[in-house]
Amino acid sequence: MPEADLNLLIALDALLAEGGAASAARRLGLSASAMSRTRTRLRAATGDAPLVRAGRGLAPTPRAAELCQRAHGLAPEARALLQPGGADWAFPP
Repeated sequence: MPEADLNLLIALDALLAEGGAASAARRLGLSASAMSRTRTRLRAATGDAPLVRAGRGLAPTPRAAELCQRAHGLAPEARALLQPGGADWAFPP
């Protein structure tokens, strides 16, 4: 089984919070084509498209709606952990 790409967690959070690929791409500092590739990777990783067409806009799928709260909670924790001084631990000697 391949390792999970934790960058997808940040992308999923942005995509669901923004409700669209263009605004999520801006939030993450990605190009439209990079966000498109990220959405494809998210579909492969989760087995579900995070957002689908709903009328004139996009809406989360039921699976994405389930993941929304979890991703929203985990994404800031992951960011904090990977910041200098963001974790209260040290490598063992």
